Amino acid sequence: MKSRSLLTAGLALLVAAAVAVPATASGRAGTTVTIKYNGDGFQGKVKSTRASCIANRTVKVYKQRGSVQDPSTDQKLYTDTSDSTGRWDTGTSGQVHGKFYARARGTTRCKPDSSPTIHT
Repeated sequence: MKSRSLLTAGLALLVAAAVAVPATASGRAGTTVTIKYNGDGFQGKVKSTRASCIANRTVKVYKQRGSVQDPSTDQKLYTDTSDSTGRWDTGTSGQVHGKFYARARGTTRCKPDSSPTIHT
């Protein structure tokens, strides 16, 4: 009887582990987007624990109009695609003033994220 209880407990543990792994592996990975203004353009990085969520992500830079970020009403100024290390750069944009943030939309495998708002 003791070996049967151990076998049942071991089987239950194995089934629980098999069910938990696919759920975690198939979930959307977190994403972090950073932004900075270097005096004549915006640049930043896309970060994630999942490599496929770093490269080739479209990053949009918005000028924030209100007190909170709202991509549906804020002014989209620039768009770039992150490289293999997650770096993105809008190039020379000239002097700008105001509140700005960067946003990467979510994908089927990656969560969306917006950077903190910066003031220039």
